[in-house]
Amino acid sequence: MNDYTIVIGDREVHVSLARHGSAFEATSAGSVRRIEISSLRENEAILLLDGVRHVVPFVRVADTLHFDFGGEIVVAEVAAGARRAKSRQKEHSMAAPMPALVTKILVEPGQVVARGTPLLILEAMKMEHQINAPHDGTVEEIRCKAGEMVQPPDDLIVLARAPEAS
Repeated sequence: MNDYTIVIGDREVHVSLARHGSAFEATSAGSVRRIEISSLRENEAILLLDGVRHVVPFVRVADTLHFDFGGEIVVAEVAAGARRAKSRQKEHSMAAPMPALVTKILVEPGQVVARGTPLLILEAMKMEHQINAPHDGTVEEIRCKAGEMVQPPDDLIVLARAPEAS
């Protein structure tokens, strides 16, 4: 079993990872998840997370891995051979997860969106990738245009977090 510390935003998460044949068991805060790599291509992994299939587009830039999981962009910095992986999720902006063409922008500045709202559509590797709002908020700025090529870690949309309800 290997122990890792992953940093997401300002939060550190401790994860223990154990390999069981072709699958992994990830334990964090008492929660156990089974991860199987069903398929791994040049810039896309197909994972089974507790038996549910997920297509995870990714790109590696030097020692940084950019990936899109459930519409949320995660950037992980991994030093070769290190037991500590740093992962950060941009709090107020969505970054390009891979080199892609912006095909549609579905929101406009000032628009209030809920978590999961589709924000824009990218095309990469002959597939469409929908970028969703990772949290409730207001679109502050759109930093790309339809028809434009984007690269990681280009910020595509700035989303101000909605104030917490009391």
